[in-house]
Formats: sequence, C-alpha cells, structure tokens
Amino acid sequence: MLCKLALRNAARSVRDFAVYFLTLAFGVCLFYVFNSIDAQQAMIALNESQKYYVEQMISMMTYVSVFVAIVLGLLVVYANRFLMKRRKQELGLYLLLGMERGGVSRILIAETFLIGLFALAAGLTGGVFLSQMVSVVTARLFEADLTSFHFVFSPAALAKTALCFGVIFAVVMVFNTATVTRCRLTELLTAARRNETPARRGRLRYPVFFLLSVACLATAYLWVLQTGIFSRDLGSQIILGCVGTVLFFFSLSGLLNVLPRLFPRFYFRGLNCFVLRQVNSRVNTAILSMSVICLMLFLTICSLAGGMSMAEGFSEQARQQYPYGASLMYTTDGERKPALSIEGTLRADGIAFDELVRSSSQMEIHRADARFEGAFRFFDAAALLYEDSGYTAEGEDVLAASCVILPASQYNAMRRLANQPEVELGEDEYLFWVKSTMAQDLAALPSSGVTVTVEGRTFTAAGACLTEPFTTGLGLGHIALVLPDAFAQALPVSSQLLNVQFDSRADGDAFAAALAAVYTEERAETASGRNWRPYDILSTQTQMIDSSVSVKTVILFLGVYIGLVFLITSAAVLGLQQLSEAADRAESYRLLRRLGAKEKAVRRALFTQITLCVCLPLSLALVHAAVGLEALRRSFLDELPIDILPGAAATALVLVLIYGGYLLATCFAAQGIIRPRRRG
Repeated sequence: MLCKLALRNAARSVRDFAVYFLTLAFGVCLFYVFNSIDAQQAMIALNESQKYYVEQMISMMTYVSVFVAIVLGLLVVYANRFLMKRRKQELGLYLLLGMERGGVSRILIAETFLIGLFALAAGLTGGVFLSQMVSVVTARLFEADLTSFHFVFSPAALAKTALCFGVIFAVVMVFNTATVTRCRLTELLTAARRNETPARRGRLRYPVFFLLSVACLATAYLWVLQTGIFSRDLGSQIILGCVGTVLFFFSLSGLLNVLPRLFPRFYFRGLNCFVLRQVNSRVNTAILSMSVICLMLFLTICSLAGGMSMAEGFSEQARQQYPYGASLMYTTDGERKPALSIEGTLRADGIAFDELVRSSSQMEIHRADARFEGAFRFFDAAALLYEDSGYTAEGEDVLAASCVILPASQYNAMRRLANQPEVELGEDEYLFWVKSTMAQDLAALPSSGVTVTVEGRTFTAAGACLTEPFTTGLGLGHIALVLPDAFAQALPVSSQLLNVQFDSRADGDAFAAALAAVYTEERAETASGRNWRPYDILSTQTQMIDSSVSVKTVILFLGVYIGLVFLITSAAVLGLQQLSEAADRAESYRLLRRLGAKEKAVRRALFTQITLCVCLPLSLALVHAAVGLEALRRSFLDELPIDILPGAAATALVLVLIYGGYLLATCFAAQGIIRPRRRG
C-alpha cells in the first residue's frame, strides 16, 4: 500500500518533480559520458603516442569526476530540500491522520527510489547514445580512423555512475527520514506559511552602490584586458570583479523598486507593477546566491567557449610551428664539423632516404658572443636578463653569450623548404630572429637602430624581426642572428641541423621506424664514442602534432565537463529558487485572480517574473565572459591564434538547450503551483 501511495504521489506531483528530475537525469548522462571515454571505439585506432595522452586524460577525468560527484550530490540535496518544503504540510497531514513516522519515512524512501530509478534510466539512456557522438568528436580531434566504428557500451562507466548516484540517493533518503523524525507536527503543518523576510535598507544607498559596482567592474575589466590573464595581479582583479558583482546585485535590489516608477505608463500597465515588485523582492532576498550563480555562469561560459576556442587554436598553432616533416640535430662537441653531413651519413648507413624524403636541407649552426648596443630596455621587457640566462647587461648594452648565428644562404634554403619567402641581407647587415613568445617585447629591436657587434665587427639591422620557426620541435634559444655567409661560416660550428619534407607515401612515424631499425641499442653498445648515429635529437611533425592534439583534447574535454556541471548547477539552483518563491507567493497570485485579473495575464506575469530572475545573473555573466574571453585571446595573441566566435556560438547553443530547458521546466512547474484549487 505504501508503494502504491508513493507511486501515486510521484505521478500527481510530476510538475513539482520536473526540475529535480531534470537535474538527476542531466547529471547521470554527463557522468556516464565522460567516464566512458576509454571504452569508445575511436580510441582503438590511436597510435601509441596518442594512447598515452588519452590515458593521462582519463586519469585526470577520474579526479575531476570526484569533484563533479560532490557538486552534483550537494545539488541533489539542495533540490530535495525544496521538495521537502513543498511537502511538509502533506506529511503533517499523514501524521495527523494517524500514520506512524516510520510509515511516512518509508513513503519518502519509496518515492526517492522511484524518482532516482527513472532518472537513472533516462540519464543512462541519453548518456549511452550521447557517448557515441562523443566518440565521433574524439576521433575527429585525434584524426583517428573510424571505418570500423560500432556501437559501444561501457559496463565500467555504468557501474561507476550507478554507484555514485546510489550513494547520493542514499544520502537523500537519510536526509528525508531525519526531517520526518525530527520535525514536530506543528512545524510540518505551518511550513508553507513561513516566508523570507526582506531586509530594509536606505534607498539613498542604492545609487551610490550601483556607481561603485560599475567603477569596480570597469576597473577590473580594463585592468585584465591590459595585463592579460597570466599577470601577477590576476588575484586582485578577480577579487575586484567579485566585489563589483555583489555590489551590482545589492544595488539592483533597490533600483528595481525606484527606476520603474520614473516611467509611470510602463509601471502601471497591466501587471507590470506586481511583476517588478516580485522581482525586486526576489533579488532583495537572494543577493549573495545570485552573485555566486552569476560567477558560476561566467566560469561556465569561459570554460566552454575558451576550451573549444583554445582547442582549435592549438591545431592552427601546430600547423604554423612545425613546418618540416622532421628535424635532426647533431652537436659537434667543439669540432669544426663532422666528416660527413647528417644526410650523407644516413645514406651511408643504409637508410632508404630517397624512398622516405621528398626534399631536405642542412644548415650549420654557429655560436659566438654578440653585443647588442642600447638593447637593455628590450631584453628587460622580455624578462631575459635573469641569472644564468646567458644575457648580461652592461649599462644600456646587452652581451649575449654564445648567441646562435645562422648563415644567410643556408637560412634561406630552410625557408624555401618550408615554402617561405627568402630574405635579403647586405654584407654589413643582420637579421634578428626571435621566438614567437618573445616577439611582442623584442619585435621593435631592429627598427630602433640597435647595432650588433660580433667578433669585433658591427652590423646594422636589415629588416623587421623574424619569427617563423626553422626547426620542427627543437629549441635553440630565444634569439638568433642571421649574418652574411662569409662571416658566419668562419665562426665555430656548434651543431648541424637537417630538416626534411616527406614523400606523400611516408610520414614521421615511418621515418623514425626506419632510423630505429638501423640505429639499435646493440649498435650503440658496440660503437666507439658517441658517434654511433649522425644525430642526437630527432623530432618529427607527427610527434609534435600528436602532442598538440592531445593537449587540445584534454583542455577541450575538461573545459566542457566542468562547464556543463557548473551550468546544470546554476540553472537548477535558480529554477528551484523560483519554484520556492512561487510556492511562497501563491496566495498573491490567487489574490490577483480575486481582484479580476485574467488567468492569461496572471500566467504571463509569472513567466515574466521567472524569466527576469533567471536572466539577470546570466546577463551580467555574459558581460563578464565577453571581457574574460577577450583577455584570453589577447594573452595568447602572439603564440596561439584563438578565434573566439566558433566556441562562443557552440556555447550559446548549449546555453539555449540546457539553461532554456530549465527555464521552461521551471515556468511550467511554477504554473502548477499557483494554479487555482479545484473545489468539489
């Protein structure tokens, strides 16, 4: 009988349970999808390097899932508190009619079990199908082969999801049982009459606090746009933005009561005065919660849009930063040069060079001390004058110890190999190459008239700063000088660099495998000295792009995972607050009907009130996010091209689906709360 009563209660209160059910179903779906990544068919087609990064991502997902489980657990308990408040009077009636508290507790346990079971089934069903889409997206990110793709179900993810939400439901059952056991009968019967008492504050404070909030937010916006998100002042900027957000909602609670009255035609049209007073009352009693939700939505939008945009930026960066199929470097240990070139030695050792490589170019890298006249301010701005950096300040000059020197003709050969335009250089001129991360601070060095002295010979700048990479994944320092051949080739050789472009039938993995087949560990043990192979470092475009893609995927998945959790949490909390407010103000809507208001006007007033209260935090969060995403773009401007628009468009779609879904569910549930009571 108790189970039958519980089932009837759940069916009769389906509107009240809508937001609660959505929260559970979304949480289950999300939890399953991101914990089933390792079982997706797309992972099978990955190479070893990609599989390593996937394993790291799955390990990170495990830790993040613990945080997500805690957040979702707290959210479910919060949602359950609203349902208990709505049903305390009903539970009191059960006790008044003679039912034992144990029987009431069993009814609540049965209802929680039924709702949890249906939500778990709905969430897992959606999660299983959504995980197939995630599999396709993952394969696209890793450029994996999906020709053998088939439907995949993850028993491990199912068990983990069921265990996590089973624990959450158990906590909810304990909470509900404790509520029934400890609450007195009078408290249960009068719970619906207890409303929040709004605080009264002086009206003159609101304009002052509003101006102060605008000043705080404007200062934080301009500050972070100027310094970027990696500055030491980021903590102060965040605090200033949080203070401005709280002050904004504090002042808004008063301005909503004053400003509309300045427009009497609008204020007294229809039920506008009633709606605005209701919104003002809601904001007045929920300043802190609205501020927190606004900041959570801000983090949501930034993590979703920023994660997607940065993921695409990594792909674009990979194409620009790794222009060669492979780079090999051999350090000469102070010798003038090896007996053979790297390419010549590879051919002599039996590497099928012509079958793998379409074109190649080799360059000798020289080193010498260089003095930059009057360049202190540039190196200081780039933070290069630290201890043991190799750069020493001597007055306004900077001495670069063992600076990289590149012969002009060989440097041009490398540029031709990467389909880049050649550079022109006079006999007494230099070209300044700088790592892209330092370009912003050092780009103006050549145009400022800085001269360079190497081995007693002074050179003047021949053109703008160069930033295009001349290796694939090999670091040669922050700066380099391109000097005339006759002078540069007379300097000591520190290393040799060979860049290659592969034939269409080969790639970096095939090239690395061919080298590994010849230069084995046995050969290293039998060879005398270190010259058992003609290179010390090998870096392929395939390896670097795989690494970049893997980092991109980790950022994207973590950003989407955390962003969706924050979005569901924010939308659910706002929806539950509005339902609680509708329950508290139900008598006010009934009074409107008795005063002659039409049912359509009453419903419109309710929907308008809920929409305003739900969209107020979102509106300010969108402003925060616009500034935050622009600051993110500017912070990576010189090293990572970020296009915010695609990520922002995808985030807008997610907001419409999830946030809009919660808004509609809240409106319909609230309509059921305030609807007229039937007599009969």
